[in-house]
Amino acid sequence: MKRGTRDCRAFGRGRPAELLALLAVMVMFFFVPAGTAAQAQGPDLYVVAMHPRSLLLFDGSRDEIVGEIQTRGRNPREVVPSPDGRFVYATTEGRAQLEMINLQTRKVERVFDLAPQGYRLTIYGVAISSKGDRLYVHVKPVRELADEYKVDPPQIWAVNVNTGKSEKIVEVPQGVAALVMTKDERRLIAWGRDLYYIDLAQGRITDTVPLFNRNLPGQGPLDTLPLFIEYERSGVLSCPYYTTDPILKKTLFGLANLDLDTGKMDLVELGPAIPLYSSVVSADRKRAYGVMNQLVAVDLSAGRVRNVQDLERTQYITNISRDGKKLYVSGASYFIHVYDTETMKLTKTVKLSGDASISFSAIPAVAVH
Repeated sequence: MKRGTRDCRAFGRGRPAELLALLAVMVMFFFVPAGTAAQAQGPDLYVVAMHPRSLLLFDGSRDEIVGEIQTRGRNPREVVPSPDGRFVYATTEGRAQLEMINLQTRKVERVFDLAPQGYRLTIYGVAISSKGDRLYVHVKPVRELADEYKVDPPQIWAVNVNTGKSEKIVEVPQGVAALVMTKDERRLIAWGRDLYYIDLAQGRITDTVPLFNRNLPGQGPLDTLPLFIEYERSGVLSCPYYTTDPILKKTLFGLANLDLDTGKMDLVELGPAIPLYSSVVSADRKRAYGVMNQLVAVDLSAGRVRNVQDLERTQYITNISRDGKKLYVSGASYFIHVYDTETMKLTKTVKLSGDASISFSAIPAVAVH
């Protein structure tokens, strides 16, 4: 005990600056007011794609619109944020091009027209590297010849964000609608009729998980529509699925949950079908919420529907607040509805300047605006 005391005193005499710095850190740790740490992360920001050509900035801390950014092209669709929260990338002009939008200056910084001479492209699915220097896009190329259109196979391209140059990685089957990356960045996953795992180093599909094309005794194909995807909070890409029991001839539904940490798919069967367009998983991965003509809450640990609320109109997209206490519902409407995730009660309606599109993307908390 005495030797430890002497060491401490020696440290204090020899390194006063370091001691003061350590004490300052300790004071900050023990005496920071409640809620300050959350505030230091910045506002709970979302980007909402809007018709005809804009992106809304929605602050979930206040449940208010705090800005609107005009896009160059019409009808923004997918919106993918950069890892540092400074930029978002949005598909526009009928999914024909990508725009790079600076969230700090609130301006379009660059437009990526990826189509080679004599081609036109349609983009379904965009992912970004952890460094934010490379985009991966799923494109459907069409050659415009003098007297006909010729459809090339769907492909995955890598796009250098700094130069705008692109390179083909691999061809993929028809029907891919979403593109995501595993946490280790070794694989891209293309979600279409089935799941296709693409090894980036090898530039080829190394594994396929059958969904629609599964052939299991007593089980029908799984039908999914991964067009309205939001996975930033949980790292789980969730999509409702529908299947018909081949024996009982009953339509069932569930959630197909793709864990981006591991790349594994978990199927949660939920019973008689409730029509849903999309679903989102909470950050603690204990609950999921789906939306279409109804708002559905799911207890993932128990594998059952917990609550169902009728909506006044059809909605496409939903996302969840950083703290998991609020649910945002929008899409094809001129408002955002805010629900309490515990009671499933509507707490606020935020009116918009126009109709929302299919994206309601959470911006990383590291962003400072």
